[in-house]
Amino acid sequence: MIRTVLCFMATLGIWLNPAAVLAAASMSEADILAERLLWAVGSRPVWASLTNTVFYSQQYRRDDPTDVGAVITIDYLQPRLRIDTTGRDVQRVRLIDGDGDRIWHFDRQGRPEKAREDELAQDLRRYTAHVYWTLQRIAVRDPKLRLEIGRNGRLEVYEANTRIAWYQLDARGEPYAMGAHDDNVGVICGPWDVEQRGIRYPAWVSRPDGSWRAALKSLAVNVQMDEKLFTQPLVSDQ
Repeated sequence: MIRTVLCFMATLGIWLNPAAVLAAASMSEADILAERLLWAVGSRPVWASLTNTVFYSQQYRRDDPTDVGAVITIDYLQPRLRIDTTGRDVQRVRLIDGDGDRIWHFDRQGRPEKAREDELAQDLRRYTAHVYWTLQRIAVRDPKLRLEIGRNGRLEVYEANTRIAWYQLDARGEPYAMGAHDDNVGVICGPWDVEQRGIRYPAWVSRPDGSWRAALKSLAVNVQMDEKLFTQPLVSDQ
């Protein structure tokens, strides 16, 4: 009887711990780390079923007294991304899709004008798009991705021969630092306790030196998408 109970408890423990299952299956260390990550931020099934997210964050810069709000819409099926940034004397729309990377800002009369990529938009693209996009691609086992263990034991994700994202995990499997491309500094992030439909996002993200900080205010998951969101606004020639 005691042996039966012990066997049941051992089996239950493995069932509750996906990392133990993968270890038993002799999967690679990187695959096990990816599984720990996915289960810590929701689970592989919920991230694999993700079609879109819309989240709003309040953002601050060390050298700029004006904070801005950013509504970021990610369509995981296309894939494509829209970033709406607003603040005092600031209004920008950015679309990233198969047609490239396009940015507009609006003057005080609300007229759209073509704008060059600025530092804020670059930060937004890097730290709020690729790291989340990549999580969803890991969840669906995108065959174009390759997982490796990088320095300090972090999970690194490659497409072809290019690193596109990395995640440094804590003891629970949650990322406490992450970055994209060739940026080895990345951002640090708070607990992943903002949850909608099983998907978890970090409550805050920040550059390690505090030069850019963002607090997540709201999150929506798998909402009905309006195609107009990804329509190019009329651009003023003035």
